[in-house]
Amino acid sequence: MPRSTRIFKKRSGKIYKKSEKAVTQVENLSPNVQKTCAKERKIPNIDDSFSAENTGKGVLNSIIDVNILANVFKNFVNCKNCNSGLELQVLKSTSGLAVSFVLDCFQCEYTHEFSSSDFHEGTQIAIINTRFVYALRSIGKGAEAGRMFCAVMNLPQPPTRFQEYNKRLLNATREVSESTMQKAAKEAIVENNGDNNIAVAVDGTWQKRGYTSHNGVVTVTSMDTGKVIDVDVLSKYCACKNKKNHKAGCKSNFRGSSGMMEVKGACNIFKRSLTFHNARYTKYLGDGDSKAFEAIAKENIYGDEFQVEKLECIGHVMKRMGSRLRRLKEKMKGQVLSDGKRLSGKNRLTDSQIDKIQNYYGLAIRRNLDCVHAMRQAIWAIFMHKLSTDENPQHGFCPIGEDSWCGFKKAEATGSAYKHKNNLPVAVVEAMRPVFRDLSHPDLLKKCVHGNTQNPNESVNNVIWSRVPKSTFVQIEALALGVYDAVCTFNEGNSAKLQILQNLGIEPGEYTLHALKCLDKEKLLRAKYAFSQQSKERRKAKRYKRKREEEKNKTNAQIAGYGAGMF
Repeated sequence: MPRSTRIFKKRSGKIYKKSEKAVTQVENLSPNVQKTCAKERKIPNIDDSFSAENTGKGVLNSIIDVNILANVFKNFVNCKNCNSGLELQVLKSTSGLAVSFVLDCFQCEYTHEFSSSDFHEGTQIAIINTRFVYALRSIGKGAEAGRMFCAVMNLPQPPTRFQEYNKRLLNATREVSESTMQKAAKEAIVENNGDNNIAVAVDGTWQKRGYTSHNGVVTVTSMDTGKVIDVDVLSKYCACKNKKNHKAGCKSNFRGSSGMMEVKGACNIFKRSLTFHNARYTKYLGDGDSKAFEAIAKENIYGDEFQVEKLECIGHVMKRMGSRLRRLKEKMKGQVLSDGKRLSGKNRLTDSQIDKIQNYYGLAIRRNLDCVHAMRQAIWAIFMHKLSTDENPQHGFCPIGEDSWCGFKKAEATGSAYKHKNNLPVAVVEAMRPVFRDLSHPDLLKKCVHGNTQNPNESVNNVIWSRVPKSTFVQIEALALGVYDAVCTFNEGNSAKLQILQNLGIEPGEYTLHALKCLDKEKLLRAKYAFSQQSKERRKAKRYKRKREEEKNKTNAQIAGYGAGMF
């Protein structure tokens, strides 16, 4: 008999219904809020310069069971000489995934040999192998992963050495990467009203943490467009037997400590800015934890007429508040304050309070970018707000009105009652005064009025290490290949791979064209949804929930007495 109830719950809506609705909310934001996400500003429209006609509409690669193909030749294809069936034989593959086939007639001596792939002109390198190596590099995999894939799929084993393919791919990706970076630099100059003195954000990244990495990359992005305009790939790995007398073909291009890679790379990029882009990088946005700016200022690259100005990343400046307060908490651990209690503890300076103060500090900077004085006043408003009590309210610096973030001022405007409940003891707040004094200094806040962060640099770093995993060491060719491919994708989207394939002498094909465009459109749609206020609030709630759970688990572990070496 038929079931009376449904077993499976029907799924309502489409996968992107919610995101399309959320994206429309962005239009209702205030004029001071950026209305487009970074991905949309970089790739406003998917590039339609490549069509099926100029990418090889008939080009198609397919995995097929050879027995099925042999049966078709035997029963449905006849010999052109004697009209009998043909036998398909597979020769042992000596060219990786390119397989050689032989057609033999059952009756006459007719025979024909052909390959499953075309070859690069004038070489014995199969195009299918180049595609295979590039596909693996695009997803951060190497030769071992390729062999496992082919083994499970019952395919011929791929090329065992990727070096010759890496060089070919490196030349093609470097050419496209430099083209996208030059295009990005021109866009930055246009955004700067035609002035070639542009502002850039500089950041270094390493393949291994702890300043012991052999490989490092320095990226420079435009503060106007967010695109990468130059990169420098550095490696101090040397395979020479005599480390003092390096060979002429030594792959190492850096000597010194890993921490100095960012300094060297930044200087290299600034020195070639005029020849590469006919532009000067007169504003330097950094994270403040490297000596790169000091080295650039010392070398006086552009002369006395054009001095490089130092700017601060708002995100890193905001983190300084949390770092300083945590160091203060650790430094004063065990010390008794004027009220007879310690700095930390219940209803005092906890990790949760530090996170809140750090967020409030960041908002005070971001909401007052047009005035350093207003920025400084908003920072001290946080200090006084935490100091306020019902008996002694001190909200002179807090904004007034019904839309104020200060509950006291909001209640005052509406005529309702207000009770202080998020304040801290006077002794605790006074202990934080030196931190607020240092981080509200006008000299520091002047470097934050631009309102930009190093998020574009962090994003491109993430794209780089998705192609060159940090868990696997690579030499400089594979590292540079991953970096240049990441820059192409970051600046122009996945559609940039079409130009790379054409530079390799490979017709991308209709399936490649369609798939890459779909990937770009899906990525753009996800970015729009992530940029919506609804998505931001959801991520914030998840972040707070995760932190509370971590603090709870940490407390439970301390109560249980768990620790390394205790059992």
